[in-house]
Amino acid sequence: MSSFKLSATLEGHEKDVKAIVSPFNDTIVSASRDSTVRVWTQTNGVWTSKVNFTSNGFVNSLAFDPISNQVISAGQDKLINITDIFSSSADAIYVLIGHESNVCSLDFSDNQIISGSWDSTAKVWENNQLKYTLSGHNASVWDVKILENDRYLTSSADRTVKLWQGSKEIKTYIGHSDVARGLALLPNNQGFASTSNDGTVRISDFEGNLIHTLVGHESFVYCVKLLSNGDFVTSGEDRTVRVWRNGKALQVITLPSISVWTVSVLPNDDIVSGGSDGVIRIFTRDPARVAPEAEIHAFQQSVENISINSQTVDDSKAVGPEALTVPGTKEGQVIMVKTLQGIIEAYQWSEGNWIKIGEVVGSSASEKKQLFDGKKWDYVFDVDVQEGAPPLKLPYNANENPYTAATRFLEANELPDSYTEEVVRFITTNTQGVNINQSADVYNPYSDSRNKVIPHTDYLGFTANTSATILKGLEKFNESEKTFTSEQFEKIQKDFSTNNEDALLDVANSVIESWNNKLPGFDILRLIVPYLKERPKQLSGVLKIGLSKTSPQIYFMTLRFLCNLFLNKVWGETVVTDAKVFNQIIDSVNLDTGIDPKHLINISNAVATLILNFSVYITKFKSSSLSLRLNEKIIEQGIALASYSSEAAYRLSVAYGNLIYVKPGLKNEKFAAFKKEILETHQESRFTDVFKDIDEI
Repeated sequence: MSSFKLSATLEGHEKDVKAIVSPFNDTIVSASRDSTVRVWTQTNGVWTSKVNFTSNGFVNSLAFDPISNQVISAGQDKLINITDIFSSSADAIYVLIGHESNVCSLDFSDNQIISGSWDSTAKVWENNQLKYTLSGHNASVWDVKILENDRYLTSSADRTVKLWQGSKEIKTYIGHSDVARGLALLPNNQGFASTSNDGTVRISDFEGNLIHTLVGHESFVYCVKLLSNGDFVTSGEDRTVRVWRNGKALQVITLPSISVWTVSVLPNDDIVSGGSDGVIRIFTRDPARVAPEAEIHAFQQSVENISINSQTVDDSKAVGPEALTVPGTKEGQVIMVKTLQGIIEAYQWSEGNWIKIGEVVGSSASEKKQLFDGKKWDYVFDVDVQEGAPPLKLPYNANENPYTAATRFLEANELPDSYTEEVVRFITTNTQGVNINQSADVYNPYSDSRNKVIPHTDYLGFTANTSATILKGLEKFNESEKTFTSEQFEKIQKDFSTNNEDALLDVANSVIESWNNKLPGFDILRLIVPYLKERPKQLSGVLKIGLSKTSPQIYFMTLRFLCNLFLNKVWGETVVTDAKVFNQIIDSVNLDTGIDPKHLINISNAVATLILNFSVYITKFKSSSLSLRLNEKIIEQGIALASYSSEAAYRLSVAYGNLIYVKPGLKNEKFAAFKKEILETHQESRFTDVFKDIDEI
């Protein structure tokens, strides 16, 4: 398949383009920090635009209602505005009021709108009325998605992604080591992709199992979308749009824009990008839609002419021009080349060629540091804030994140946070270039900094709603078991649709007690246990059967049921940590040699999650007796469990960290051996972050 090439350049916004939706091949909607929403239409190959709506602040998020042809926009003024796509009226048709801070994300599906905000909540609106408020994140909600059957997905600056059923939080996904940003849903309910300030994109299923980690961006990753063939498209703070297939970068497109805030995909699979230069660019694989050669050349020149700050480049790593005759090692690789004239240029390996993406420029700052407030700085700017008043001093070092400097400046001078973006833009404009290798883990106060991984304080579960699958299993096996009449089965179907947990508990008990194939009964228990108001009377008998390991499928379903027990806020913690129950569970945790290998990944993930949940309980209640027994189990079984699944390894590492957080004396030679084995086997950065946190305890 051919690569993406420039198709069109759309200029009209005066500031950053923060959001784009692409409802039709000839129609694009964009939102900008210039306070406008624009609708772009293509006629006879020419794109033109008009302002659809003007806000009182930055417009940061968009969604589109294809039924009513309405644009949904929101941003800094905390309001959600709904306008007709073909209107240019000054007033919105509807205004949704409820958020207490900037609304940074929107999604629409089936007469529902979901919005995410810096106020740490997401809100679900149905027919333009508030239906749910999703409260549970500890920081800004950066992206939101609507799933089917009243389920929702949210990502947050608290580094987590959460799954919701109505207003109930039913699952928390951990894994990112920094702020979780954009979300995309995989087809056929297979899972989701999440981007992060840690520079990665994680592809996961809804059980929390990691499918792929996309590694290649050199800074924050803001946005992810899917093409119709399953390829992923991402954009970020490293000036790039990247196309991924099977976990690897297929193409890297570098733009003449510091931040590529957003990407969208047209119905014809063309890619649309928006960035900090205020320009929208369309890229296509269709030769019929490729831009004229002169426009492509101008685009390439604008990329080549980007200035890179000399203070962010290590001159000693620059290579000679002969390096350009050697093929790169991977798509997107960047090298610094020192020309015969002594100029340092940045080149990127793209589609089998080295492409120039910028030139390193010097600055007076490299020649002499300036003293301010007892410290030496590369730059000390004079900033006029108020007419007639003396300018304020803004110190900045070339190797720090502009957001760090902006926040420091605003706090020192007691100025409002709303000036953050203007200060950042001032710094960027006046420091002669971009930072080509800004680290992905640089602190960004504007995006909320990440918290430490340890201690981890949220219980995890296996809460996917598989009621349709359970019903099929019940129907199939009931043909031979003959337990339920057709009338009873109709009631069971209704009980699932109305979430009648007590009635479903009776069904589960009946299946477990009398059927040969007991798996549907255990799956029902897994699904309903977080919501049961009372402890099931048959619990001890259920555990005896489920933990006996006569069936690997029933064993791992029992483990999932036990994980979900922690999610029951009424009696779950009390029951699952009862000494008798705890010992019964822990005694069962081992990987018997007789288990079919095809079940070991599921079992190891479930065991690791269960151990992690026990460690969360220990962290909450400082239970020394439980911690010692759990520590013994991790030492005994941890390495074996971790060998079958990266996710199991990660959850066990977090659990070990929780135990050490409560009892630092457990950080001994046995822990050192565990840490060494895990780091040698699993190369993902999230493991480094966990053990770094543990080392600091």
